[in-house]
Amino acid sequence: MPDTTQNLVMPYILQAQAQKHVTHNEALLVLDGVVQLCVEAVGQNDPPVSFADGQIWGIGPAPTGVWVGHVGALAMRAGGGWLYIIPREGWRAWDRSAEAMRIYRNGVWGGLPLQQVDGLGIGTGFDATNRLAVVSPATLLSHDGAGHQLKINKAAIGDTASLLFQTNWSGRAEMGLSGSDAFAIKVSADGAGWADALLAAPDSGQITLPAGALLAAGSAVAPALGFAGDVDTGLFRPAADQIGAATGGVIRWLLSNSACQVDVPMTGLAVTQSDSDTSTGRLVRTGAGPAQAFRRGNILGTVSQAGGVPTGAVIERGSNANGEYVRFADGTQICTTGTQTVNVTTVAGSVFRGIGTATPWPAAFAAVPFALHQSADTSVTLWGGPPANSTATNAVPRLFASASVSGVQAWSFGIGRWF
Repeated sequence: MPDTTQNLVMPYILQAQAQKHVTHNEALLVLDGVVQLCVEAVGQNDPPVSFADGQIWGIGPAPTGVWVGHVGALAMRAGGGWLYIIPREGWRAWDRSAEAMRIYRNGVWGGLPLQQVDGLGIGTGFDATNRLAVVSPATLLSHDGAGHQLKINKAAIGDTASLLFQTNWSGRAEMGLSGSDAFAIKVSADGAGWADALLAAPDSGQITLPAGALLAAGSAVAPALGFAGDVDTGLFRPAADQIGAATGGVIRWLLSNSACQVDVPMTGLAVTQSDSDTSTGRLVRTGAGPAQAFRRGNILGTVSQAGGVPTGAVIERGSNANGEYVRFADGTQICTTGTQTVNVTTVAGSVFRGIGTATPWPAAFAAVPFALHQSADTSVTLWGGPPANSTATNAVPRLFASASVSGVQAWSFGIGRWF
Protein backbone atom coordinates (compact mmCIF):
# COMPACT_ATOMS: atom_id res chain seq x y z
CA MET A 1 0.00 0.00 0.00
CA PRO A 2 1.44 3.45 -0.92
CA ASP A 3 2.09 6.08 1.72
CA THR A 4 0.09 8.85 -0.11
CA THR A 5 -3.12 9.26 -2.05
CA GLN A 6 -2.98 9.19 -5.84
CA ASN A 7 -4.44 12.65 -6.71
CA LEU A 8 -3.73 15.08 -3.90
CA VAL A 9 -0.67 13.17 -2.58
CA MET A 10 -1.94 13.35 1.01
CA PRO A 11 -0.15 11.07 3.52
CA TYR A 12 -1.97 8.02 4.82
CA ILE A 13 -2.12 7.26 8.57
CA LEU A 14 -0.22 3.98 8.74
CA GLN A 15 -0.90 1.10 11.12
CA ALA A 16 0.95 1.41 14.41
CA GLN A 17 2.17 4.88 13.34
CA ALA A 18 3.30 7.15 16.15
CA GLN A 19 2.11 10.77 16.22
CA LYS A 20 -0.77 10.09 13.88
CA HIS A 21 -2.00 13.63 14.35
CA VAL A 22 1.01 15.00 12.45
CA THR A 23 0.16 12.98 9.35
CA HIS A 24 -3.51 13.82 9.68
CA ASN A 25 -2.85 17.56 10.03
CA GLU A 26 -0.54 17.56 6.98
CA ALA A 27 -3.30 15.98 4.91
CA LEU A 28 -5.77 18.59 6.15
CA LEU A 29 -3.38 21.37 5.07
CA VAL A 30 -3.23 19.92 1.56
CA LEU A 31 -7.03 19.72 1.42
CA ASP A 32 -7.33 23.26 2.73
CA GLY A 33 -5.02 24.49 0.00
CA VAL A 34 -6.20 22.71 -3.13
CA VAL A 35 -9.95 22.40 -2.55
CA GLN A 36 -11.55 25.54 -4.06
CA LEU A 37 -8.02 26.56 -5.01
CA CYS A 38 -7.22 30.29 -5.09
CA VAL A 39 -3.72 31.61 -5.80
CA GLU A 40 -2.34 35.10 -5.31
CA ALA A 41 -0.48 34.85 -8.63
CA VAL A 42 1.02 32.30 -11.00
CA GLY A 43 4.44 32.20 -12.65
CA GLN A 44 6.05 34.09 -9.73
CA ASN A 45 9.76 33.44 -9.15
CA ASP A 46 10.47 35.56 -6.10
CA PRO A 47 8.91 34.72 -2.69
CA PRO A 48 6.62 37.52 -1.49
CA VAL A 49 7.83 40.00 1.10
CA SER A 50 4.53 39.96 2.97
CA PHE A 51 2.22 37.02 3.31
CA ALA A 52 -0.31 35.30 5.53
CA ASP A 53 -1.01 31.72 6.42
CA GLY A 54 -3.17 30.05 3.81
CA GLN A 55 -1.98 32.20 0.89
CA ILE A 56 -0.74 30.27 -2.16
CA TRP A 57 1.49 31.25 -5.09
CA GLY A 58 2.22 29.36 -8.28
CA ILE A 59 6.02 29.22 -8.57
CA GLY A 60 7.51 30.16 -11.96
CA PRO A 61 10.31 28.52 -14.00
CA ALA A 62 13.23 30.26 -12.18
CA PRO A 63 12.45 30.45 -8.46
CA THR A 64 14.70 32.27 -6.00
CA GLY A 65 15.26 32.30 -2.26
CA VAL A 66 13.48 29.65 -0.26
CA TRP A 67 11.58 28.60 -3.37
CA VAL A 68 14.70 27.33 -5.15
CA GLY A 69 14.24 23.75 -6.26
CA HIS A 70 10.45 23.93 -6.44
CA VAL A 71 9.85 24.90 -10.09
CA GLY A 72 6.15 24.84 -10.98
CA ALA A 73 5.01 23.90 -7.47
CA LEU A 74 2.29 25.59 -5.44
CA ALA A 75 3.84 27.35 -2.43
CA MET A 76 1.38 27.54 0.47
CA ARG A 77 2.24 29.52 3.58
CA ALA A 78 1.43 27.38 6.62
CA GLY A 79 2.68 27.13 10.24
CA GLY A 80 5.48 29.64 9.79
CA GLY A 81 6.90 27.89 6.72
CA TRP A 82 6.13 26.88 3.15
CA LEU A 83 4.24 23.78 2.09
CA TYR A 84 4.97 22.79 -1.51
CA ILE A 85 2.24 21.04 -3.46
CA ILE A 86 2.84 19.59 -6.92
CA PRO A 87 -0.16 20.45 -9.15
CA ARG A 88 -1.68 17.81 -11.41
CA GLU A 89 -2.82 18.13 -15.02
CA GLY A 90 -6.26 19.71 -15.18
CA TRP A 91 -6.27 21.44 -11.82
CA ARG A 92 -8.19 24.71 -11.75
CA ALA A 93 -7.46 27.79 -9.70
CA TRP A 94 -8.71 31.34 -9.39
CA ASP A 95 -5.91 33.87 -10.00
CA ARG A 96 -6.60 36.82 -7.72
CA SER A 97 -4.01 39.12 -9.35
CA ALA A 98 -5.39 38.59 -12.89
CA GLU A 99 -8.98 38.07 -11.76
CA ALA A 100 -9.16 35.08 -14.09
CA MET A 101 -9.67 31.33 -13.97
CA ARG A 102 -6.50 29.29 -14.59
CA ILE A 103 -6.05 25.66 -15.66
CA TYR A 104 -2.83 23.69 -15.22
CA ARG A 105 -1.96 22.09 -18.56
CA ASN A 106 1.35 20.78 -19.85
CA GLY A 107 3.21 22.10 -16.82
CA VAL A 108 1.89 25.68 -17.18
CA TRP A 109 -0.97 27.61 -15.62
CA GLY A 110 -3.03 29.10 -18.49
CA GLY A 111 -6.44 30.48 -19.31
CA LEU A 112 -9.53 28.47 -20.04
CA PRO A 113 -9.09 26.48 -23.28
CA LEU A 114 -11.52 27.79 -25.91
CA GLN A 115 -10.21 25.94 -28.95
CA GLN A 116 -12.60 23.47 -30.63
CA VAL A 117 -15.47 24.19 -28.24
CA ASP A 118 -18.96 23.41 -29.54
CA GLY A 119 -20.21 26.91 -28.86
CA LEU A 120 -20.14 29.90 -26.56
CA GLY A 121 -22.99 31.83 -25.06
CA ILE A 122 -22.38 35.11 -23.27
CA GLY A 123 -25.42 36.23 -21.34
CA THR A 124 -27.50 33.69 -23.25
CA GLY A 125 -27.29 30.20 -24.71
CA PHE A 126 -25.88 29.18 -28.08
CA ASP A 127 -27.51 26.75 -30.49
CA ALA A 128 -26.51 24.65 -33.49
CA THR A 129 -26.82 27.63 -35.86
CA ASN A 130 -25.81 30.52 -33.61
CA ARG A 131 -22.77 28.88 -32.02
CA LEU A 132 -21.58 32.22 -30.69
CA ALA A 133 -24.37 34.12 -28.95
CA VAL A 134 -23.99 37.38 -27.03
CA VAL A 135 -26.61 39.31 -25.08
CA SER A 136 -25.11 42.67 -24.19
CA PRO A 137 -25.68 46.42 -24.62
CA ALA A 138 -22.60 46.48 -26.85
CA THR A 139 -19.86 44.28 -28.30
CA LEU A 140 -16.30 45.59 -28.55
CA LEU A 141 -13.74 44.30 -31.02
CA SER A 142 -10.51 46.26 -30.66
CA HIS A 143 -6.98 46.21 -32.07
CA ASP A 144 -3.94 44.47 -30.66
CA GLY A 145 -1.49 47.26 -31.33
CA ALA A 146 -2.33 48.01 -34.96
CA GLY A 147 -5.41 47.45 -37.14
CA HIS A 148 -8.33 45.09 -36.75
CA GLN A 149 -10.34 43.06 -39.28
CA LEU A 150 -13.63 41.24 -38.91
CA LYS A 151 -13.65 38.39 -41.40
CA ILE A 152 -16.84 36.74 -42.69
CA ASN A 153 -16.02 33.85 -45.01
CA LYS A 154 -18.31 31.74 -47.21
CA ALA A 155 -17.69 28.46 -48.95
CA ALA A 156 -18.80 29.26 -52.50
CA ILE A 157 -20.01 32.16 -54.69
CA GLY A 158 -23.67 31.18 -54.35
CA ASP A 159 -23.53 31.18 -50.55
CA THR A 160 -24.05 34.17 -48.27
CA ALA A 161 -21.57 36.11 -46.12
CA SER A 162 -23.38 39.09 -44.67
CA LEU A 163 -24.47 41.16 -41.71
CA LEU A 164 -28.20 40.93 -40.99
CA PHE A 165 -29.99 43.66 -39.04
CA GLN A 166 -33.28 42.69 -37.38
CA THR A 167 -36.21 44.20 -35.51
CA ASN A 168 -37.79 41.75 -33.07
CA TRP A 169 -36.04 38.89 -34.91
CA SER A 170 -37.40 39.98 -38.31
CA GLY A 171 -34.87 41.07 -40.96
CA ARG A 172 -34.89 44.72 -42.01
CA ALA A 173 -31.49 45.28 -43.65
CA GLU A 174 -28.63 43.12 -44.89
CA MET A 175 -25.19 43.98 -46.24
CA GLY A 176 -22.52 41.73 -47.66
CA LEU A 177 -22.18 39.00 -50.29
CA SER A 178 -25.67 37.56 -50.77
CA GLY A 179 -25.71 34.77 -53.31
CA SER A 180 -22.89 36.30 -55.39
CA ASP A 181 -19.52 38.01 -55.04
CA ALA A 182 -21.02 41.47 -55.60
CA PHE A 183 -21.27 43.53 -52.42
CA ALA A 184 -24.90 44.43 -51.83
CA ILE A 185 -27.09 46.34 -49.42
CA LYS A 186 -30.74 45.35 -49.35
CA VAL A 187 -33.68 46.31 -47.16
CA SER A 188 -37.04 44.89 -46.18
CA ALA A 189 -40.20 46.29 -44.62
CA ASP A 190 -41.45 42.94 -43.29
CA GLY A 191 -38.56 40.48 -43.39
CA ALA A 192 -40.12 38.64 -46.33
CA GLY A 193 -39.83 40.91 -49.37
CA TRP A 194 -36.41 42.41 -50.03
CA ALA A 195 -35.30 45.30 -52.28
CA ASP A 196 -31.73 45.86 -53.47
CA ALA A 197 -30.61 49.35 -52.49
CA LEU A 198 -26.97 49.16 -53.66
CA LEU A 199 -24.85 46.79 -55.73
CA ALA A 200 -21.07 47.06 -56.22
CA ALA A 201 -19.54 45.14 -59.13
CA PRO A 202 -16.54 43.10 -57.87
CA ASP A 203 -14.55 43.50 -61.10
CA SER A 204 -14.88 47.26 -61.55
CA GLY A 205 -16.21 48.71 -58.32
CA GLN A 206 -19.03 50.34 -60.26
CA ILE A 207 -22.00 51.21 -58.06
CA THR A 208 -25.59 50.49 -59.11
CA LEU A 209 -28.64 51.84 -57.28
CA PRO A 210 -31.47 49.57 -58.51
CA ALA A 211 -34.18 51.54 -56.69
CA GLY A 212 -32.71 54.95 -57.57
CA ALA A 213 -31.55 57.63 -55.16
CA LEU A 214 -33.27 60.64 -53.60
CA LEU A 215 -31.04 63.62 -52.92
CA ALA A 216 -31.53 66.76 -50.90
CA ALA A 217 -32.38 69.84 -52.98
CA GLY A 218 -28.98 71.44 -52.53
CA SER A 219 -28.06 74.81 -54.02
CA ALA A 220 -25.67 76.34 -56.55
CA VAL A 221 -22.99 76.83 -53.88
CA ALA A 222 -23.62 73.41 -52.29
CA PRO A 223 -25.04 71.03 -54.94
CA ALA A 224 -26.85 67.87 -53.89
CA LEU A 225 -24.65 65.84 -56.27
CA GLY A 226 -21.13 67.23 -56.27
CA PHE A 227 -17.52 66.21 -56.68
CA ALA A 228 -14.66 65.63 -54.28
CA GLY A 229 -12.38 68.64 -54.15
CA ASP A 230 -14.90 70.85 -55.99
CA VAL A 231 -17.78 71.34 -53.58
CA ASP A 232 -19.54 74.14 -55.50
CA THR A 233 -19.86 72.25 -58.80
CA GLY A 234 -22.64 69.75 -59.48
CA LEU A 235 -26.41 69.22 -59.79
CA PHE A 236 -29.15 70.58 -57.56
CA ARG A 237 -32.91 71.33 -57.53
CA PRO A 238 -33.65 75.09 -57.58
CA ALA A 239 -37.42 74.54 -57.23
CA ALA A 240 -40.09 71.92 -57.82
CA ASP A 241 -39.82 70.19 -61.23
CA GLN A 242 -36.44 71.78 -61.95
CA ILE A 243 -32.87 70.54 -62.34
CA GLY A 244 -29.95 72.93 -62.21
CA ALA A 245 -26.24 72.58 -62.94
CA ALA A 246 -23.69 74.84 -61.30
CA THR A 247 -19.97 75.47 -61.63
CA GLY A 248 -18.05 77.65 -59.24
CA GLY A 249 -21.22 78.16 -57.19
CA VAL A 250 -23.10 79.83 -60.09
CA ILE A 251 -26.01 78.25 -61.97
CA ARG A 252 -25.13 77.66 -65.63
CA TRP A 253 -27.98 75.44 -66.83
CA LEU A 254 -31.60 75.06 -65.77
CA LEU A 255 -34.15 72.52 -67.02
CA SER A 256 -37.84 72.79 -66.15
CA ASN A 257 -41.01 71.27 -67.54
CA SER A 258 -41.41 74.24 -69.85
CA ALA A 259 -37.92 75.37 -70.92
CA CYS A 260 -34.20 74.71 -70.97
CA GLN A 261 -32.10 77.70 -69.93
CA VAL A 262 -28.37 77.87 -70.71
CA ASP A 263 -26.41 80.78 -69.27
CA VAL A 264 -23.02 80.15 -70.89
CA PRO A 265 -21.90 80.31 -74.53
CA MET A 266 -22.29 77.07 -76.46
CA THR A 267 -19.07 75.49 -77.78
CA GLY A 268 -17.90 72.13 -79.05
CA LEU A 269 -19.22 69.83 -81.75
CA ALA A 270 -22.85 70.53 -80.83
CA VAL A 271 -22.63 73.96 -82.50
CA THR A 272 -21.44 75.17 -85.89
CA GLN A 273 -17.67 75.29 -86.23
CA SER A 274 -17.32 77.93 -88.97
CA ASP A 275 -19.26 80.38 -91.11
CA SER A 276 -19.89 77.68 -93.70
CA ASP A 277 -20.61 74.75 -91.35
CA THR A 278 -23.97 73.15 -92.27
CA SER A 279 -23.57 69.83 -90.42
CA THR A 280 -26.88 68.16 -89.63
CA GLY A 281 -28.05 68.52 -86.04
CA ARG A 282 -25.66 71.29 -84.99
CA LEU A 283 -26.93 74.43 -83.32
CA VAL A 284 -26.14 77.65 -85.13
CA ARG A 285 -23.69 79.67 -83.06
CA THR A 286 -24.38 83.38 -82.99
CA GLY A 287 -21.35 84.44 -81.03
CA ALA A 288 -19.58 85.62 -84.22
CA GLY A 289 -22.49 87.84 -85.25
CA PRO A 290 -24.59 87.71 -88.45
CA ALA A 291 -21.86 85.81 -90.29
CA GLN A 292 -23.12 82.64 -88.63
CA ALA A 293 -26.83 83.16 -87.97
CA PHE A 294 -29.58 85.29 -89.53
CA ARG A 295 -32.86 86.24 -87.96
CA ARG A 296 -35.44 88.97 -88.24
CA GLY A 297 -33.14 91.45 -86.54
CA ASN A 298 -30.16 91.07 -88.87
CA ILE A 299 -31.34 89.58 -92.18
CA LEU A 300 -31.68 93.17 -93.48
CA GLY A 301 -28.68 95.45 -93.26
CA THR A 302 -25.45 96.28 -94.99
CA VAL A 303 -24.16 93.49 -97.20
CA SER A 304 -20.42 92.98 -97.39
CA GLN A 305 -17.89 90.40 -98.48
CA ALA A 306 -14.28 89.37 -98.09
CA GLY A 307 -12.61 87.38 -100.83
CA GLY A 308 -15.96 86.58 -102.34
CA VAL A 309 -17.41 85.27 -99.05
CA PRO A 310 -20.38 87.20 -97.62
CA THR A 311 -19.67 88.80 -94.25
CA GLY A 312 -22.70 91.03 -93.70
CA ALA A 313 -26.47 90.96 -93.94
CA VAL A 314 -28.46 88.97 -96.52
CA ILE A 315 -30.32 91.86 -98.17
CA GLU A 316 -29.43 95.54 -98.36
CA ARG A 317 -31.97 98.04 -99.69
CA GLY A 318 -31.31 101.74 -100.18
CA SER A 319 -32.15 104.89 -102.15
CA ASN A 320 -30.56 108.20 -103.00
CA ALA A 321 -30.98 111.05 -105.43
CA ASN A 322 -30.12 108.68 -108.30
CA GLY A 323 -32.83 106.13 -107.54
CA GLU A 324 -33.26 102.89 -105.57
CA TYR A 325 -31.19 99.72 -105.32
CA VAL A 326 -31.29 96.24 -103.74
CA ARG A 327 -28.14 94.25 -103.00
CA PHE A 328 -28.04 90.53 -102.09
CA ALA A 329 -25.35 88.67 -100.16
CA ASP A 330 -24.56 86.49 -103.18
CA GLY A 331 -23.45 89.58 -105.16
CA THR A 332 -26.65 90.26 -107.13
CA GLN A 333 -27.63 93.92 -107.45
CA ILE A 334 -30.78 95.53 -108.91
CA CYS A 335 -30.97 99.28 -109.57
CA THR A 336 -33.78 101.57 -110.71
CA THR A 337 -32.90 105.11 -111.71
CA GLY A 338 -35.02 108.20 -111.43
CA THR A 339 -36.76 109.58 -114.53
CA GLN A 340 -35.17 111.89 -117.14
CA THR A 341 -36.43 113.56 -120.28
CA VAL A 342 -35.62 111.89 -123.61
CA ASN A 343 -36.49 113.26 -127.08
CA VAL A 344 -37.31 110.40 -129.44
CA THR A 345 -37.02 112.31 -132.69
CA THR A 346 -34.15 110.77 -134.66
CA VAL A 347 -35.30 108.85 -137.72
CA ALA A 348 -34.15 105.25 -137.64
CA GLY A 349 -35.68 103.57 -140.66
CA SER A 350 -39.42 103.33 -140.16
CA VAL A 351 -39.23 104.33 -136.48
CA PHE A 352 -37.75 107.06 -134.36
CA ARG A 353 -34.94 106.78 -131.82
CA GLY A 354 -33.87 108.80 -128.78
CA ILE A 355 -30.87 108.51 -126.39
CA GLY A 356 -30.85 110.17 -122.96
CA THR A 357 -27.97 111.52 -120.98
CA ALA A 358 -25.76 109.41 -118.71
CA THR A 359 -27.39 109.11 -115.26
CA PRO A 360 -25.44 107.52 -112.31
CA TRP A 361 -26.83 104.25 -111.03
CA PRO A 362 -27.95 104.62 -107.39
CA ALA A 363 -25.24 102.00 -106.55
CA ALA A 364 -22.33 101.12 -108.78
CA PHE A 365 -22.07 97.71 -110.42
CA ALA A 366 -18.90 95.64 -110.55
CA ALA A 367 -19.34 95.31 -114.35
CA VAL A 368 -21.74 96.54 -117.03
CA PRO A 369 -25.17 95.27 -115.97
CA PHE A 370 -28.05 94.11 -118.07
CA ALA A 371 -30.17 97.24 -118.52
CA LEU A 372 -33.73 97.94 -119.58
CA HIS A 373 -35.20 101.34 -120.33
CA GLN A 374 -38.88 102.18 -120.18
CA SER A 375 -41.36 105.03 -120.23
CA ALA A 376 -44.88 105.44 -118.99
CA ASP A 377 -45.77 107.78 -121.90
CA THR A 378 -48.82 106.40 -123.77
CA SER A 379 -49.15 109.03 -126.51
CA VAL A 380 -47.21 106.81 -128.92
CA THR A 381 -45.90 103.27 -128.91
CA LEU A 382 -42.55 103.23 -127.07
CA TRP A 383 -40.07 100.47 -126.30
CA GLY A 384 -36.61 100.32 -124.76
CA GLY A 385 -33.53 99.73 -126.75
CA PRO A 386 -30.41 97.64 -126.08
CA PRO A 387 -28.12 98.88 -123.28
CA ALA A 388 -25.19 99.58 -125.57
CA ASN A 389 -24.50 102.98 -124.02
CA SER A 390 -24.84 102.06 -120.29
CA THR A 391 -21.77 101.44 -118.08
CA ALA A 392 -21.11 99.98 -114.63
CA THR A 393 -21.62 103.41 -113.10
CA ASN A 394 -24.09 105.14 -115.40
CA ALA A 395 -27.38 104.35 -117.06
CA VAL A 396 -27.96 105.78 -120.59
CA PRO A 397 -31.61 105.25 -121.64
CA ARG A 398 -32.34 104.43 -125.32
CA LEU A 399 -35.94 104.49 -126.52
CA PHE A 400 -37.72 103.77 -129.83
CA ALA A 401 -41.10 105.11 -130.87
CA SER A 402 -43.56 104.61 -133.71
CA ALA A 403 -43.75 108.37 -134.16
CA SER A 404 -41.57 111.33 -133.33
CA VAL A 405 -42.15 112.45 -129.78
CA SER A 406 -40.35 114.88 -127.48
CA GLY A 407 -40.12 115.20 -123.70
CA VAL A 408 -40.65 111.50 -122.90
CA GLN A 409 -40.07 110.69 -119.21
CA ALA A 410 -37.88 107.57 -119.15
CA TRP A 411 -36.23 105.48 -116.42
CA SER A 412 -33.65 102.68 -116.45
CA PHE A 413 -33.62 99.25 -114.74
CA GLY A 414 -30.28 97.42 -114.29
CA ILE A 415 -29.43 93.99 -112.92
CA GLY A 416 -25.89 92.74 -112.37
CA ARG A 417 -23.40 92.16 -109.61
CA TRP A 418 -21.93 94.42 -106.97
CA PHE A 419 -18.79 92.19 -106.51
